[in-house]
This record gives sequence, structure tokens and C-alpha cells, in this order.
Amino acid sequence: MYLEAVPVIDQDIGRIPRLVFTGKLAIEINNEVNTTLVRKIKSLGKEVIGIVRINDELHAKIPRAINTFDRSIIILGPGVGYSWLRYVTSLVNTVVGLTLDALTKFMELRPHLLNLPNELFIDPVISNRVPILPGGIPKPIVNWLIDYVDSGGDLYVLIRGGTVNSIDLVSRSRLVFTYDIKTAEMYNSITRSNSTDDNKLIINANCDFCGKSINPLCILLCPSVDLVREMRVD
Repeated sequence: MYLEAVPVIDQDIGRIPRLVFTGKLAIEINNEVNTTLVRKIKSLGKEVIGIVRINDELHAKIPRAINTFDRSIIILGPGVGYSWLRYVTSLVNTVVGLTLDALTKFMELRPHLLNLPNELFIDPVISNRVPILPGGIPKPIVNWLIDYVDSGGDLYVLIRGGTVNSIDLVSRSRLVFTYDIKTAEMYNSITRSNSTDDNKLIINANCDFCGKSINPLCILLCPSVDLVREMRVD
């Protein structure tokens, strides 16, 4: 069973993207929720996930209409402490999210001792005042997150170019989020149709990240991928 890709859009988007194979859509919001947009997407039969970022406890604000979404992800930055972590875990239909630099504040404890909820969202970014994209998730954090999954947690990862350097980590995740809407739709179409298709799809990734394994995740992770469909001849 392949994991699902979830495209992330801005709520000021001009038009709703046409998504046939994608069942979930995330909307990143700042202050107020565009409830009209959320209702339109829901009417298309999509699950709508709201994403809110809290970077500073002094100016933290969760929109009042957050319950408009089917569920929400509250991403905590490095300026947020344990009190906000405990508060977000108490909310209904809400997933705790952490940036890389926020996660390092809580890594002194093993995941099962930190009393984290059973869902965790990771944004591989260093988000002080100006977001910085690391070259890849450091190995100690990868090991900590894999430990979290192995202890029974569901991991969601936001894919940013060049920030995820562990195919093992991504393949253990439950959902992969991406700002690339077209790529997410293509990945979902392949994973949903290829298993029952008489014509085999061959995925060639021109990098060392995925190794020699033929994995649809390469479509989301690798900068250059060739897709070849092998036609059956009767």
C-alpha cells in the first residue's frame, strides 16, 4: 500500500486545481480562514486539511474558523515551548507539526517518553525569522523520527526540494505533503492505477537517492525522473 501525496495550496489561489486521483488537499492559512474556498473543495469530495504556523508564543493566534477544516495541522516553530505543545495536543482533529529547529528542542527524550500524540507533522525547515532550507534532515533527527514511527506514531512529512535525504523515513510516513500540485496528482495517479494496469510503468531516477529500487516516491523526491510505460503486446 503506497502512501498518499497531499498537495498544499495557498488560500489566495485563483482557482481550485482539478484533482482526479488526489483525495486530500491542504490549505496554508495566515490569519483568517477562507471558508468559501474550504466549502467549495469539500463539495468536490475532497478532505480539506488546514495548516497554521505558530512561530512566536507572544503573537500566537489560531483562527476561530479552524473547525471549518476536516482536520488541522498546527506547525510550531522554535519560539514555541512545551506549553503550546501540550495545548495543541489537547485540540480535537488537530495534528502537531514541528519545524526541524523546533523538534531539536524536544529531542532529549525518546518519542514514547515525550508523550507526543499518535500523529506528527514535520516541516524540514529552519524557521527563525527567514526560513532556511537545510541540505537534508540530519541523521540523528531521522533516527528519532523512525523511532517515533516504530513506537506506533503516524508521521507526515512536507517535501521541500533537497531537504529529505532518507527514503526509509519517507517510505515509513503515512502522508507526504508537497507544494507541487501537478507532481502530487501524477504520483497519486500512478500509485492508484499502476497495480491494476496491464502496462507496467518503469520509473528511472537519475540520482543516487533512491538507489536501484523502482519506487514511485522517486517522482516526489528526485529532481530528474524518467517515466517509461511498458506496453503489453498480445
